[in-house]
Amino acid sequence: MTPRTAVVTTTINIPYLLKDYLTQFSAAGRTDLDVVIVGDRKSPPQTREWLQRLDWAGHRWTYLDVDDQEKWNARVPALGSLLPWNSIQRRNLGYLHAAEQGAEVIISIDDDNHVTEDDFLAGHSIVGTTTEVTCVQTESGWANVCNLLRTDSHRVVPRGWPQRRRQLNDEWTTVRRTGRVVVNAGLWLGEPDVDAVSRLVTPVEVLGLTEDAELPLGLAKGTWCPFNSQNTAFHRDLLASMYLVVMGPRYRGVRIDRYDDIWMSYATRAIADHLGDLVTFGRPLVRQDRNPHDHLHDMWGEMPGMVLTEQLVDALRDIDFTGSTYLDCYRELIDALRSTFTADKAPAEDREFWAAILTGMTTWTDICEEVVLGG
Repeated sequence: MTPRTAVVTTTINIPYLLKDYLTQFSAAGRTDLDVVIVGDRKSPPQTREWLQRLDWAGHRWTYLDVDDQEKWNARVPALGSLLPWNSIQRRNLGYLHAAEQGAEVIISIDDDNHVTEDDFLAGHSIVGTTTEVTCVQTESGWANVCNLLRTDSHRVVPRGWPQRRRQLNDEWTTVRRTGRVVVNAGLWLGEPDVDAVSRLVTPVEVLGLTEDAELPLGLAKGTWCPFNSQNTAFHRDLLASMYLVVMGPRYRGVRIDRYDDIWMSYATRAIADHLGDLVTFGRPLVRQDRNPHDHLHDMWGEMPGMVLTEQLVDALRDIDFTGSTYLDCYRELIDALRSTFTADKAPAEDREFWAAILTGMTTWTDICEEVVLGG
């Protein structure tokens, strides 16, 4: 039986791209599908009216406008204090809503991820299945899955890749692993998900896959690569660890941004390794025609993440998990990071920064347990 699936997006625009998704979903004959659109204070007032005019072909859909979200905040007050307005982290509420409505698989897309002729739902159908997958491993423990992308110019390094390892290009070996696939991070055509420095210095377009690309490709235990929250599917069991870390705290005077999904991916990766589950990278099922961005502004917000990510990953790799669920392991992860980053020996500014990040992670975990996972 096909698991109930929800597609979740946030937008401050009218999500015109959904029309093409719905056309493809209807052609596939899927009836067990939810679509959750999370608006924001900047969203056009005519968004709901436009959504009502779409041919949903029986699919269940929800548009969470500001009033709807305020109702959630009244029901779960901690949610209102956690999620800032005018931020992509409000997508966490979309995940929560989808899981509460019974979705077993949640697929996250950005509002500039345009569906291609490839079968979007079929491309993510591996999530939740137990299967044998080819997995890459390297001596360093890092594998740049973007090496599988064919571009118009140069090699792509994904956003969130540790900067000190940017030139790393280990030889790959592969192993076959059988396990439950809990994340399928689809790649992308068009504009790849790279950091702002890369966009400023060397713009690039993804044209397709390399001739030798074999997808889906898993990561062997101990081999990591970041993934993001666009064209990415995950199982509802991961709701706690798939928390898009609320950005905003300042590190050395700079407000962090654009590492919400990156740090989510590393936390999830650590727990999946412990539990023996598989994270796979899948086909480029979408084309990203990126919304307008101020690259200099993005670069400034990315600087704290560039500085902190490698020490975060080192700490995550050292955690000795004992839990048997993602919820329990995420709590262990929070405790371990708190012990590492807020100890008296850590610089005061570091302690303050990590205390704010970890408080948000704890709040999210409590919300997941209260609303969905504890039910």
